[in-house]
Amino acid sequence: MMTISTDQDDGEKGAAVSTSRGQGWAQAFVDLSDTLVAEFDIVDFLHVLATRCVDLLSVQAAGIMIGDQRGALRLMASSSEQARLLELFEVEMSEGPCVDCYRLGAGVADPDLANPDPRWPRFAARARQAGFRAAHAVPVRLRDENIGVLNLFSTDPGLLDPVDAQTARALANITTLGLLQHRDVEYRQVLAEQVQHAMNSRVVLEQAKGVLAEYLGLDMATAFAELRRLAARVGQRLSDVAAAVTAGDYDDPASGAWGQVRMLLIRRFDGETLAALRSMVHTAVVRHGLPEADAAKFVLAVHEAVVNAVVHGGGLGQFVLWRHAGNLFAEVSDQGPGIPEDRRGIPERPGGDAATARGLWLIRSVCADVDIDTGDTGTRLLMRYPMGTSDLSGPPPGR
Repeated sequence: MMTISTDQDDGEKGAAVSTSRGQGWAQAFVDLSDTLVAEFDIVDFLHVLATRCVDLLSVQAAGIMIGDQRGALRLMASSSEQARLLELFEVEMSEGPCVDCYRLGAGVADPDLANPDPRWPRFAARARQAGFRAAHAVPVRLRDENIGVLNLFSTDPGLLDPVDAQTARALANITTLGLLQHRDVEYRQVLAEQVQHAMNSRVVLEQAKGVLAEYLGLDMATAFAELRRLAARVGQRLSDVAAAVTAGDYDDPASGAWGQVRMLLIRRFDGETLAALRSMVHTAVVRHGLPEADAAKFVLAVHEAVVNAVVHGGGLGQFVLWRHAGNLFAEVSDQGPGIPEDRRGIPERPGGDAATARGLWLIRSVCADVDIDTGDTGTRLLMRYPMGTSDLSGPPPGR
């Protein structure tokens, strides 16, 4: 049956697209405003900006490359793992639209990778393997200086339409603004410092992704998403949490500033590893100065949480333990059906027929704060335990 599009249908579709684009721009400006606050995280900003490119443009992936102090391109952010690997290939082979865009300081495109530009046959072949059919590179400029490249990849052949091309240039300019957040310092000094910090942070971020992938059994894309979620949960910058994940718990427990996050343990668990996890948690918290009596209570609360995850949450889960500002935080996650509504808040000691309720009651009675995020895709339970009596009014868990 043939469907006839009316002028009214076309108008409604156009209005919907316009509304979506407007909402995307509003969110992009919200993200940009974050560059004006203290402790701005340039690596996380560039990742969000790459994602915004996909939301605002008719492309399926995007990435941002910045030139280092020696003029070599360095990958800073990608919206997908496929784009990240393709961009790394461009840099390694010194071949592709981004390389020529950075060298020329002008936009470069290959609108049909099935019939590629003869300058980059290897790039075109790799791009097609990744599922892309067109590539576009937009220069990131600071006045007359070319400082990087915004890469855009599409699964359909063709050039960007005029509106998308203009939007891409605006997003490239936002990239420059993000790198130049401190306006009270001479711009070249700020640029060098910001770029170098971002590059160092990116290396640590990749290492942290590898750690999470190894300990939690994740692929690299999911590990990055988990790292960003964990940073939001801890309430710290992405680069700081990545550094903590990479460093692990090897230094002197007394080292580090008061407000610095310290990752103590990251593990995936199931029914066969519960005893080993309990032992590792006990060793970690005692090492960091928790008295034995308190350690026993805290470990018992953790054990109840992980047992509940195994029994009621699908048989396995993930556990993260960290220290921050005089408190221990333990997060237990599973992918089960969620905690029933009537068992999420336990005001009194439950009877003998509610194993999950007993566990939650015990956890709430031991810990200073308990935060539960539960639904039909799983449960995340976060516990805070003060490391000393003077910390009973410590900060709440990060959101």
